[in-house]
Amino acid sequence: MVPVSQRALSYVLAGGCAAWAALAFARTDRVAGAIGAPASEVRALAVRDVGNGITLALASDPRPAIAARVLFDLSDAVRYGRGRPAMAAGIVAFAALGVAALVAPRG
Repeated sequence: MVPVSQRALSYVLAGGCAAWAALAFARTDRVAGAIGAPASEVRALAVRDVGNGITLALASDPRPAIAARVLFDLSDAVRYGRGRPAMAAGIVAFAALGVAALVAPRG
């Protein structure tokens, strides 16, 4: 098994943030309906994730940004996953990727 570095996983997380933000900005009303939130909240989440994604990609030590990402995802799972088990599972899976990044070898 080839270990994946923390840096590589932080890039994967940054890519996920970018993809989510692009979707949220391009299809705000559709995302709002899917998560049960107003459009303004969807845009705010997208801005938050753009900032976190940039930090994940560019920080010399990505651990604080990874930890923030895990906390964002867990809180999002609680907030937007209620009554939507598939959505909650997807969000928790992304948080699990963040936890894997935290324990991955640095590099």
